[in-house]
Amino acid sequence: MTATTDLIGLGIAFYGAMPPPRPPRPSRPERDGPTWAAAILIGSICLATVGPLFTIWSFHRPLEAAKARCRHAGGRIVYQALDGSDFRCDAADRVTGRH
Repeated sequence: MTATTDLIGLGIAFYGAMPPPRPPRPSRPERDGPTWAAAILIGSICLATVGPLFTIWSFHRPLEAAKARCRHAGGRIVYQALDGSDFRCDAADRVTGRH
């Protein structure tokens, strides 16, 4: 019974009227200025804001491997080291027993 009603509905669907033909696309108005100038301006603004972020990230990334080695060795990272470096690993002092 269901198959019969499906076939009837499918057959009736093809007897409907065809939709009207699609109208032609409207013509685009000519722009007053070159769009490449706006693209260059917006692209340079994006590079000027994102570029320093990648630069800063690249300077700090090598320090992450050294910090991970220090933590893996059971050390403690001291950020205000007296030798002028960015940080110092306190693992050597723990091994020798000196504080």
